[in-house]
Amino acid sequence: MKKRMKAIFIAVAIFCMAAAVLAYTRPLTIEQRYPALDLSQCTLIRGYFNDGTSVEATNFTIAPDDPHFDEMIKLFQSAVFKTRLRNIFPQGSKTHLYEDGDFKWFVMFQFEDVLSPNGDMGNGDMLHINNFFGDVDLFFDGKQVNCSVKNQEQWLKDVMSIIVQYPD
Repeated sequence: MKKRMKAIFIAVAIFCMAAAVLAYTRPLTIEQRYPALDLSQCTLIRGYFNDGTSVEATNFTIAPDDPHFDEMIKLFQSAVFKTRLRNIFPQGSKTHLYEDGDFKWFVMFQFEDVLSPNGDMGNGDMLHINNFFGDVDLFFDGKQVNCSVKNQEQWLKDVMSIIVQYPD
């Protein structure tokens, strides 16, 4: 009887852990993850990128009247971000040995008068998305989440193909 109860307990524990992992890593859009943000209300997109052609990063700015502004918003609205399990462990610094064709970018979405989860009115660069050579992090409200994106390699290239057109 004790062996059977122990087996049932182990099975229930494994089921609960699997359910927790599935809930934690479930894919969410930015607006599902951060209900306070409506990307269509973004007032400016800016950041920097490095495509390996220079040592320094290149700044970019995409204003609402730029031809690719809406396309950028749609790229980020349609992306589904899946939280990686490694978020539960302490994150250290990142390094990357550069190879031909590597690129990185950091995109900031600017908003005006957004009610943040802590009850404050937010303005400025409220959402940051960092692509560090294929490693994607979301930053909002003081929290960082490492994620993956469906068709990530192509999605990262699609974003890069737009931002390189708007160097400052």
